Amino acid sequence: MLSPALNPKDISLLNWNIAKGKHKGWQQDFTELCRDVDIALLQEAKLEYDMPGLFGAECCWSFAPGFTRPDHSTGVMTLSAAQTVNRILHSHREPWTRIPKAALISEYRLQDNDLTLMVANVHAINFTAGVRSFRRQLYALLDELLHHHGPIVFAGDFNTWRRKRLSIVDDIIQVLGLEVVHFPFDYRKQAFGMALDHVFVRGLKGEDAHVADVSSSDHNPMIVKLSIVPRLARQCPATLATAMSANL
Repeated sequence: MLSPALNPKDISLLNWNIAKGKHKGWQQDFTELCRDVDIALLQEAKLEYDMPGLFGAECCWSFAPGFTRPDHSTGVMTLSAAQTVNRILHSHREPWTRIPKAALISEYRLQDNDLTLMVANVHAINFTAGVRSFRRQLYALLDELLHHHGPIVFAGDFNTWRRKRLSIVDDIIQVLGLEVVHFPFDYRKQAFGMALDHVFVRGLKGEDAHVADVSSSDHNPMIVKLSIVPRLARQCPATLATAMSANL
């Protein structure tokens, strides 16, 4: 049964770029990975696949289209075992290929709590010589997240294959007061020696974070168990705005 709110003491999150489902066995892996997952963040999800059916008996899902053709559409998809109370779609084009890159912000109620959880699912712009378009895309998400009072998850395929790109992400997580979720055995996809996929959180503690080694995508899925940290969950937008002017 679809829950009206998430349990703030136990939120299981999956983040995975499924490579448009081109690799054999992704359905089986996705079904197994989602067995005890509350929120699944997918990049390069294909709308025509029955992702909600694979996630579970009942779920709430949202899709932000990226690359679209008459016969199919791929983008970012967020699925959850709890109802979504708000969603915001973002789309920015790759400057060379003009292919859209999507992002999706979803908001969820928390049980016995007046705060809500805001979750940003990101597939960042990739094919650029500079970082202007990359920065513009992520700053648009920052504008949305900046005024949220409650806990935040900022995750996805950030395409951080260059130091300048990672520096922009670092600035944003500093402004938002986010912490990096670390993986003891790190099998995340890398390019030029740098991890592409990340999970950042605020007001939440990451526990039992691990990366599954699979052959069903060119990215490995990341699974994190989260619990709310009450003293860190509530943030003041005014304080963040001051930090923003100082750091960006």
